[in-house]
Amino acid sequence: MQAGRRQKELRGRRVLVVEDEVLVALDYCQNLQEAGAEVVGPFHTVDDALNCMGKGRIDVAVLDYALADRNSDDLQNMLESREIPFVVVTACPRVLVRRNDMPNTLCQSVRAACR
Repeated sequence: MQAGRRQKELRGRRVLVVEDEVLVALDYCQNLQEAGAEVVGPFHTVDDALNCMGKGRIDVAVLDYALADRNSDDLQNMLESREIPFVVVTACPRVLVRRNDMPNTLCQSVRAACR
């Protein structure tokens, strides 16, 4: 992919990053910024991420499931209630099974989620 094109893919999008592994979070942030996104975070706890939710627009979120303070279920519920798309990236794929009667697409690319 051409560097110039990549920088335009997420231009104008505010992406919330919630990941407690520092190097992983920095990698996400760098890649998102290179794609033109404005990164909100990274946050290492659910509480910190929830506290930022009222402080500006969020277009899409990239979340880990198991965070420093607890799992991200509460944050996922908040994002869903605000109709903000999110991607859960985790080393624990069994937790991605949503237990309700509505089919959900659990993971989408950030770019597709922003459309």
